[in-house]
Amino acid sequence: MNDKGSHLPRYGNDVRGDYSDVKSNKTQPSYRTRRGVRTLTSIAICFFLIVYIMPKCLRMFPSFHVDDPDQPIRNVETNATLVPLEAHVMSKCPDARDCLVDLVVPAMEQIVDKVDFTLSYIGDVAADDTVQCKHGGTECLGNMLGLCAAQLFPHDVKRSLGFSTCMIMSYEQIPSRALVQRCSLEHGISFDDLNACISEEGKGLDLLEASVIRSQKAGVLKSCTVRLADNIWCIRDGAEWKDCPEGHDVKDLVHAVESRYHNLTSS
Repeated sequence: MNDKGSHLPRYGNDVRGDYSDVKSNKTQPSYRTRRGVRTLTSIAICFFLIVYIMPKCLRMFPSFHVDDPDQPIRNVETNATLVPLEAHVMSKCPDARDCLVDLVVPAMEQIVDKVDFTLSYIGDVAADDTVQCKHGGTECLGNMLGLCAAQLFPHDVKRSLGFSTCMIMSYEQIPSRALVQRCSLEHGISFDDLNACISEEGKGLDLLEASVIRSQKAGVLKSCTVRLADNIWCIRDGAEWKDCPEGHDVKDLVHAVESRYHNLTSS
């Protein structure tokens, strides 16, 4: 993108992969949260080593911060006048890729100023205070990268959603150095800031735990589940759209948001 973060990416149909290339990890490794952050330490260190050795020339790129006056702001309205829109995903899921690329991202091009958007992640927080990701530890890291991007730019959903979609489009490669490097540079997010969020003890993991709990409380189990105004609006599961009474096309989501937005602002 020429103006980093000012436009959501547009994607064609050439990104499709074989749906069967993601296999469920039956062992489903788990990671301690808060009281046992050490169980994720080795994975975080591996990520740090993989991506931190990138060429020194990358350090020439400036960091972007949310208090930069030149950064685009999503909108200036209060949350009370915005329609809650949320997509619940797993970062290494082809249904999440299809959902973001075919529905959420193109719809957001038209409704970004009318919604309070959240990208949440699906997993499990067990009774023994562990976080589990369906597709293993690399998915947990992919989820945390998306959450860190959103935390770095809470008022610029175009930037953070663009980064997360870029990652999920190549979900098989998450969290490879090349992928993180490409997506962060493409969407104007400092790699060093992402790395600091992931590497700081407990920070990325706390974000992941909170996001997973949010999805659990919403009763969301399928990636990708789109919720509108706190109700399930449509589900992408098994390469099919399901439970979409108002439709599953971009125009359907745009219309649904605009009608609810009109009701909020005219009352």
